[in-house]
Amino acid sequence: MTAVRAEAVAGSPWTARQRLVLAVFQVLGVAGLIAGYLGTSGTLRLSRQVVWVNVAGAALLVSGAGVTVFLTAGRRAVGRRRLGLFGDVREGRGATVHPDPGPGTATDLVAATAMTKYHRGDCSFVDGKVVTAATAAEHEQGGRRPCGVCLPEGAS
Repeated sequence: MTAVRAEAVAGSPWTARQRLVLAVFQVLGVAGLIAGYLGTSGTLRLSRQVVWVNVAGAALLVSGAGVTVFLTAGRRAVGRRRLGLFGDVREGRGATVHPDPGPGTATDLVAATAMTKYHRGDCSFVDGKVVTAATAAEHEQGGRRPCGVCLPEGAS
């Protein structure tokens, strides 16, 4: 499978192979449950029913293992995307702030030119980006709103 094919489904953290593996595990699980049901139905001997109940239980374990593997792979992919977008937020690197040369006193509220929200200088959304500091009023005059994650001070 090529990298282009893996990226064909935008927005999904799973590759086509991982979805196929999940489908196989789920089909095996459903087949085991059906086999367990058919094996126990119409049987009066308890010893025979226990065997088929065990088959159905094993099928549930197989299905659950498939879901666990699938969700773990998705979690890892989301973590890799987060690291690609924001970097390692545990490093504590702040944003690179370039003071606004205009009049007025700039606070620690920052934003980049293309941003629609302004942030505190230590917000992970501006980590490593080239930003300009300004007051909350100046950011709001520029059409920006306060960040909902870092909740900058002075936000109206």
